[in-house]
Order: sequence, then structure tokens, then C-alpha cells
Amino acid sequence: MADEPASLFPDMDFSDIEDIGNIEGIPSEKKWTYVIDFEKRCLVLEDDGRPRKTKTYKEYVIQTAMRILNTERFQYAIFDEAIGVEKSEWPAWEDIEIKRDAEEALEAHSEIEKAEVLHMERIENKLRMGIRIVGVSATVEVEVKWPNEAG
Repeated sequence: MADEPASLFPDMDFSDIEDIGNIEGIPSEKKWTYVIDFEKRCLVLEDDGRPRKTKTYKEYVIQTAMRILNTERFQYAIFDEAIGVEKSEWPAWEDIEIKRDAEEALEAHSEIEKAEVLHMERIENKLRMGIRIVGVSATVEVEVKWPNEAG
């Protein structure tokens, strides 16, 4: 066929994986996710209109961490209780409780061995955290900001 349009869905070969539901069998360095712009709350698109995938393991860990930290725990039926943080409760919490919530939520993910909040700052209704994340194959530091969600 002449110039068929490219599919929005990736062609994936799972023949070397015994259990497709078990992503733990995929080497960490090969894992990817779609890139989300968390400030604009939308997928980042390539020039051809397809969603952009992470290109490195470090980018994968950062995107995974941001997804966890921007998901309200217990809000979505598709996630179990280990996914997300309790952001709606943060305004009434002490800083130490917020740090613990963020670290525990990150460490619940199989690719994250250790998460440490390095610094945290509240200004009016905004919250900013610097976090060191030790992943299975790399360590990254990320700065996370939440406007209008914690105070």
C-alpha cells in the first residue's frame, strides 16, 4: 500500500516476554513512558503529532515520579491504594508528614529504591520540593511545584 498513515499506537514485540502483564521482566534501562507537561496538564507531542516517549532511564524515572506526585491517592479506581499522594490533605499537615507521604508514595513504585525530600518550601498556597530519587538504574534529582494545591 502506498504511504499508509502511521498508527498512533506503537508496534510492540512481546515475544521474548513470558508474561505480558509482568513488566518487571523488562530491563530498567529499556522502560519508557509517555512525557507529560505537568504544568499544562497535557501530553507532549512529537512534530508528527504522536505522543513523545521518554528517551532515557533518568527521564523515565522523573516522569514516573511526577505522575505519582501529581495523582491524588484513592481518587482513581484504576490505581490501587499505593499510587499517589494525599495532596488534598496537605494544607492541614505538618511539613514532616508531607515529606513522608511523598517519599512513601515514590518508594512504593518498583523502579524507585529510595526517595528523599531534600528541601521543601511553602509560600501562600504553593508548595515546592526538591527530591533525590534513587532508581534501580540511576539517581536523579527533581524540583516539584504545586500551585494552588497545598498551603
